[in-house]
Amino acid sequence: MENQNVQSNTPKRIINWWLQWEDLNWPNADGLDRMKRRVEKAAEANVTTAITFGAHFRWDYLPYFTILHDHIASLAEELHKCGIELYDRHSVNLIHRYDTVEEMRHVMLHSGPHLPFSPSREAAESWTYHGKKLNDWRMVDVRTREPLYYPQYAGEGFCYRNPEFVEAYCDYAKRLVADTGIDGLAAEDPVHYLNFRSCACPHCRAELQRRSGIDLPPISDRNFWGNWENPAWHHWIDLRFDSGREFFEKLAPVLPEGFPITTCGSDSAACSAISMATDARTFIAGGSNYVHSELCGNTPPYPHDPVTVNVPVANRAVAFSHHQAVARESGVRSFSTGYGFTKPSANIIWAVNKILDNDCCFSTLKARLGLPDHILRGLPEESEIVGEAYTFEKENQPLFMGKQFGQLGVYFSYETRNHTFFGGITQGYNKEYSCALNTLFKAGLSPHTIFDFPVGPEEYPLVILSSVAAMTDKEIAAMNRYVANGGKLLVMGPTPLPMCKNFWQLPTHPDIQKPEDYFCSIRDGVWVSPAKWVVETKLPPCQEPNQWQEVANGILYNPHRISEMDNSEIFLNYCKSFSKKLPVEIVESDGYLITFFEGDQSVYIHLLAAEYDTDIDHHLDEIRFHRSRVNLITKAEPIGISETVRLRADGAVKVHIPFHDDNATVCQTDGVYDIKLPKNTAYAIIEIQN
Repeated sequence: MENQNVQSNTPKRIINWWLQWEDLNWPNADGLDRMKRRVEKAAEANVTTAITFGAHFRWDYLPYFTILHDHIASLAEELHKCGIELYDRHSVNLIHRYDTVEEMRHVMLHSGPHLPFSPSREAAESWTYHGKKLNDWRMVDVRTREPLYYPQYAGEGFCYRNPEFVEAYCDYAKRLVADTGIDGLAAEDPVHYLNFRSCACPHCRAELQRRSGIDLPPISDRNFWGNWENPAWHHWIDLRFDSGREFFEKLAPVLPEGFPITTCGSDSAACSAISMATDARTFIAGGSNYVHSELCGNTPPYPHDPVTVNVPVANRAVAFSHHQAVARESGVRSFSTGYGFTKPSANIIWAVNKILDNDCCFSTLKARLGLPDHILRGLPEESEIVGEAYTFEKENQPLFMGKQFGQLGVYFSYETRNHTFFGGITQGYNKEYSCALNTLFKAGLSPHTIFDFPVGPEEYPLVILSSVAAMTDKEIAAMNRYVANGGKLLVMGPTPLPMCKNFWQLPTHPDIQKPEDYFCSIRDGVWVSPAKWVVETKLPPCQEPNQWQEVANGILYNPHRISEMDNSEIFLNYCKSFSKKLPVEIVESDGYLITFFEGDQSVYIHLLAAEYDTDIDHHLDEIRFHRSRVNLITKAEPIGISETVRLRADGAVKVHIPFHDDNATVCQTDGVYDIKLPKNTAYAIIEIQN
């Protein structure tokens, strides 16, 4: 896949630049002075790029574009004086709307980072842009055929298949760049945040009619809604993804050639990606050129709070794998945004990015903490927290310039994800794809997600098909060519390959009692809860023997899903036997996630602790007036890690420890290095000179 708008591949060190209510009092001498002081701190922290956040639902600021753009232009000018570039981040299509005081209070409480400032219903009714009414662009709820309402945002959204809206946004984006001198654009939210509830606007219905010959049926039509045996349902899924690609195909040409464009995204491989129609590869195909992942919630996790989002660090690597593959395929870079409030969390967020060859965007998320403004103003800003990590990165750039080593490929099947019911449930395809990656990472192997079969085994001698339940004829032909040229396959679970005899009977549609059960709901006014069938559909365990058999030359098959195997020892032995050999052999490294990079003169091994003992500011947590995604983490100490890392290598060994005053000790006997790390070493880089 060729990407015509390729931005610079120079790694970036990024912070979110939060706009506050007081910043909108512009022009203002005190505001300019405050801006200059913040810019100086960013420069001292060796930040390369700032990304605005605030005035986020941009169309709500329609009457104030002139003031807002002048503020952004002044910020860009000040940042440029220090060699820092500025991206503007905003929602291309979401708008805050409310009908009651309670909804208004909900917006102010839970959407504080947006600077939620929206017109009354009466005023919004008359708002136009170049003579076109904004209300005519709204998404339509497939259930009611009325404008779609987002309870979690107290808002609505414009359909990005609507040509009038797309033309208006492209005009706005062109004006924004001309007015402000920004260096990049984070055009967010061309997705369906209420899953399959949207969109039944005339343009989406017309496209379904064009592709399938039918009008969008009412939700009572069980032959259509959620029926993966119906080709029209496949068309509906595909056209929703295509809307995002086509949006960027329209946007990219109106901006300067090669202008950096990114958008939102957390996990394009998850089953929720189907209902949301969000996929980094689709966006890149349209003209976006900087892949974004979001580390939603706490990093590292604080598992003692059941309300906040707490994802294990190892799972971040799995979720990133798909986005990294998109970046590799397209020849662009990727970055991720992580949220924290203290140096311990900032350091881990940065390290998570570095072991995965991502640019780091560090961000506080103060307005999600639910604390009074006078307390939030006393908390440090991004530049005061992340400077230690960014300075280390700048002063040791060669450590981060190598090419990430991939020993084997894990095939990601779009046909399975998009066109089977198995791809739409949490216990289905994504679980098996993720489990395969997780098993490999934990074993110290270095897998790459791939979307196409290589021609031969040179880059990836082994490819894993983990419960790939559907493949096109073209994909099977490419697979056969790869095997004929010497590649090897490990196939597990449901598969369409005729040589792999199995008795899997996968469901084709949800088992629901009434049409409403098909759709997602909103929990506590904030969280989107998937429909019960998404999370509760279970598959019976495989009744066939849990054993591997060579079903064809170069193809080994086990009918069991990897998530239900009693042990993965045989699987891992095959992987270690068939994979590309690492330039270094890791003998002992308990508790660390490991990635390998090849530079011109050295091999670099990055080690990051997988688990942490975390604590929070309990006083501030107790006085929060609402619960949301994050905690204020004050402690992040690694647990379960080896004191000594042992490896076998040829070449001199040097150990870099970014966040520790003590040094490692290195002993070598017959080519085996014992590296004793200082106590509580969360992150280390071992350099082995060729």
